Amino acid sequence: MRAPRRLAAVAVAALLASAGPAAAARQETLAVTGDITAYPDIRLVVAAPAEVGDQVLTAASFEVKEAGAVRPAKVEALPADQLQVALVLDTSGSMTGAPLAAAKSAAQSFLNQLPAGVPVSVIGFGATATVVSPLSSNRAAQQAAISGLTARGNTALYDALRTGLAELPAAAGTRRVVVLLSDGGDTSSLNTLEPTAAALAAAKVPVFAVELRTVESNPAALDRLASTTGGRVVAAGDPAALGGAFDAIAKQLVRQYALTYTSAAGGPTDVEVALTAGGVQATGRTRLDLPALPVAANGQARTEPASTPAGDRLGGWAFVGGVVLWALAMLGLLIGMVGSWTPKARGLVTRRRGLAFADAAERVEELSDSLMKSRGGTARLAAALDSAGIDMRVGELLVGVFAGSVVLFGIGFLVATPLIGLVLALIVPLVARVVVDQLARRRRKQFADQLADTLQMLAGSLRAGHSLAQAIDTVARESESPTCDEFRRVTVETRLGRDFVEALSSMRGRVGNEDFEWVVEAVDIQREVGGDLAEILDSVTGTIRDRTKVRRQVAALSAEGRLSAWVLMILPFGLGAVMAVTNRSYMAPLFTTGTGWMLLAGAAAFLVAGGVWLSRIVKPTF
Repeated sequence: MRAPRRLAAVAVAALLASAGPAAAARQETLAVTGDITAYPDIRLVVAAPAEVGDQVLTAASFEVKEAGAVRPAKVEALPADQLQVALVLDTSGSMTGAPLAAAKSAAQSFLNQLPAGVPVSVIGFGATATVVSPLSSNRAAQQAAISGLTARGNTALYDALRTGLAELPAAAGTRRVVVLLSDGGDTSSLNTLEPTAAALAAAKVPVFAVELRTVESNPAALDRLASTTGGRVVAAGDPAALGGAFDAIAKQLVRQYALTYTSAAGGPTDVEVALTAGGVQATGRTRLDLPALPVAANGQARTEPASTPAGDRLGGWAFVGGVVLWALAMLGLLIGMVGSWTPKARGLVTRRRGLAFADAAERVEELSDSLMKSRGGTARLAAALDSAGIDMRVGELLVGVFAGSVVLFGIGFLVATPLIGLVLALIVPLVARVVVDQLARRRRKQFADQLADTLQMLAGSLRAGHSLAQAIDTVARESESPTCDEFRRVTVETRLGRDFVEALSSMRGRVGNEDFEWVVEAVDIQREVGGDLAEILDSVTGTIRDRTKVRRQVAALSAEGRLSAWVLMILPFGLGAVMAVTNRSYMAPLFTTGTGWMLLAGAAAFLVAGGVWLSRIVKPTF
């Protein structure tokens, strides 16, 4: 019984031994080229082996190691129509006869396997390199050019590679490749190996070489060209094997993938890419000359790229400056708030906790007022505050604006850059100006809407036997704001001894209403020559009602135009914000290049001109 068992064991062992290599994954070489122009984002282009077939590769199929550490990568299949090929064929004397015939057949089959839209240039080389078919997608012309090749002369291999490189123009989004067939070493080139390999590597043009092994072959030179450029060498032992070698390269070229990952290294770095798919295992390596990592304060290199996050700038003098700015901001806000809370009626300041801050607030306000007076701006700013109905002194407003500017500058400086902080600081006075103007405009509109009813109330009071002063006092007590506020101020000013017409004229300047100017002129004329003021006011009221009716009709008819104007003004900013969030790399040149800044300046100028033009269209005057 032992003999059969031994025979069975031997049979099982033999079966496992024979099945093991068949079941194991096939090892292949992976062609890898790297692009570091967007560092720390690295882009690797990987040509999948032909043995993978038509299988769709995903991120799970690849593993990227940078300096031995695994880095997560995004995988994207590259379209074949982005490919450009320089087909460089050896036509030296050693290729005479069967080798050249097999090379022609293999090259023509190679062309047939490429997508129809892929441009190809055909270069033949013997003692010199000759472009027999310029770069184009004309397959018939390329097939004819290959058929017309003849073998003679020496081997100018490196000159031919330089010619092939010159035939492939650099263009964004294209992948340039040189496919080389050679049966021997270089014997007559003006160029040499290392400069040629360096030029191809610098242009990111990999060399995929088909080596026909002969006694004149130079495998070391082809290996050097392929390894330096991220290409591949496929050896053919005889002319009959050339067709299979070209087929393998063709399948590899049309199945390329882009792997993108974020680097954590610096300086010369080895990157390895491993592919496992469909029973095939392939590995490839490339060496990237990455920017050097910054040196930390302890003299050791940091472990992250040179892109500095915002938080890393919170050190040294920047941190000290930020603290000082925040302290000034808080002091300014406190002074502004305490200064506005402290009662100052009748020149009396309540003596309680916080009196020092109140005194400081008064001193800052006085300083602001003196500065504005020296430049003649106090009266204009006070008039703007009166028109807007804001109960605030000029000094208080300036202190608040200054404190807000300092706060925003500190935020921008600490979170982003000093330039951003300066922009934010300049926004505060602009926003304050817009708010004051908007409040004044709204207040004037409310006054205009109430004016007809106000004049009717004045005329009724005059007919009831009241004097003009009593009629104005009635309006101040019974009308709505802002009319009651303005007429109450007129009443108070006249009681304090100001001329009646002068108080009305001052009110006319604050409300900025053209119709009310007629009322003031009517009162002034009636005061000088006499007459029935109630009848005059009735006439003015009728005119004002007619003008208000026309104005509202115009506003209704132009509502669509005004809405369109708002949409057109907001649309560029909204669209720009969406594009900046969804495709930041696409928008980056607009803010990082001189041309981009020029385009932004031109767009801003056109936007301002268009805004002024639209405002004139939708706001007709009559």
